[in-house]
Amino acid sequence: MARKIDSRIKVTGTLIAQSPIHVGGINDNPEVDLTIAVNGQGHYYIPGTSLAGAFRNWMQMYTGSEHFINGLWGFQEKKGGNNGHASFILIEDAIVQGAVLEIRDGVGINRFSGTAAEQAKYDRAILTRGSKINLDITFEVTSKASADWSKYQKLFFQLIDALQHGEIRLGAAKTRGLGKVKLLNAKVIEQDLLTHSGIIQALQNQGNVLNLSQLTNQITISSANPILDIVINWTPQSPLMVKAEGDGIAVDILPLVSAVDSSVTFVLPGSSVKGTLRSQAERIIRTVRNLTIPNDSNNGQTFIQQVEVALVKDIFGTAAKNEGENQFGKIGSLSVDDCYANIPISVNDWENIKSATNETNLIQVLNRANLTNTQQVFHVAVDRWTGGAAEGFLYTTLEPMGISWQPLRLSLNLGRLESNSLPALALLLLVLRDLSQRKIPLGYATNRGMGAIKVDSISIQGRNLDEALSAFLPATLNNGNIATLHRKFLDQLNKAWQQWIELPTTNNG
Repeated sequence: MARKIDSRIKVTGTLIAQSPIHVGGINDNPEVDLTIAVNGQGHYYIPGTSLAGAFRNWMQMYTGSEHFINGLWGFQEKKGGNNGHASFILIEDAIVQGAVLEIRDGVGINRFSGTAAEQAKYDRAILTRGSKINLDITFEVTSKASADWSKYQKLFFQLIDALQHGEIRLGAAKTRGLGKVKLLNAKVIEQDLLTHSGIIQALQNQGNVLNLSQLTNQITISSANPILDIVINWTPQSPLMVKAEGDGIAVDILPLVSAVDSSVTFVLPGSSVKGTLRSQAERIIRTVRNLTIPNDSNNGQTFIQQVEVALVKDIFGTAAKNEGENQFGKIGSLSVDDCYANIPISVNDWENIKSATNETNLIQVLNRANLTNTQQVFHVAVDRWTGGAAEGFLYTTLEPMGISWQPLRLSLNLGRLESNSLPALALLLLVLRDLSQRKIPLGYATNRGMGAIKVDSISIQGRNLDEALSAFLPATLNNGNIATLHRKFLDQLNKAWQQWIELPTTNNG
């Protein structure tokens, strides 16, 4: 039997990508491992199922009540039951307007050899930052729902407000810089389905316009989980870049760029920064707990075993095992955003840089793009027998120097860490200490003089913290010096860290 619906609340607007987005589809491109979803008309889109999953997960985090979420989003009861129902929230597939794709490549690093891990290289297609995504949500209202119905309505508008504040991420790699969106130009109408005039309005796709700002004015958005927001102001001390997959003509190795509005600029992907921080965290844990690095065989499973280090995997996440082992991956507690340079480059200028045919032409187009400090650098391997240049080992790189960058932005979800929140925070602060002491270079060719950075300051702010943490935050660490944190706070972290170290160890810590 169909359920009775008294009215419908329809929300439309545009989701603006604040970072690149990847929502995967059927792989029909042999050149890319992870492709973007395409609908039957050939348009890039985000399926309604992907949107619903992200929105439902946000509400689950916000309320912490599976029963409450099932009542709003629907559920299918297990065998023998007959109490399931469909969702009261309907979400249409979202078409991406004027979609522009970029390709990002990723690689896992073998912890034993320091080289690319076997079976851990992949390419991912992404929708660029600034992509516009149509949003169309319908909320069916009924007076015969559960006693929690007023809470359902409030939570629905909290969801819309969270979208307006950029609190919800979509798609894959959400903790590695992708998926951040913000709702703009939201329009809310209510269609009354109990009156003749209301039915006519609904048939004309019209309704009573609701003032969204009034509906959300009294709502304070904060996750049920405590969150730490970390902002790192920094400056490069040497050439710094992440290698692009494609080559130029005059230059063999180009820095990675990504779209920002109508231009492009140099970028440090969140995946690259997060991977670097993870490697240092693993070194710390292996040192204090005297752990060895697995190196049984050269295959993909060995790499997964290498990165499964206790506490580190709670912070940075863990990949799923083989399907036959019935073990699933776990999202990390730490999110790292993409970091962009503060120098816009027109798309035309960048294409001219890639297609420059000689050094003179390259210098001209670099000057035209205001990249006077970006230079072509020649590298050569030396033949150990003759002492001369090795055959076929001369190559050039385009190395950005003297570039101003945006701050690094990290977010730590303490709720996902559960009982390990204090030792995990202690470990993260140790990693940030090493970053501040110039022990952790970023980007490409870090063993060849590139990627050195200087940390100017680290600011730490909290949301929804308990009294124990909120008493010591926010805090600003000049030059990244963690010793300037409140002494009582440091004592608590040190005690939790020592207690965790003394726990019995397993093969992975």
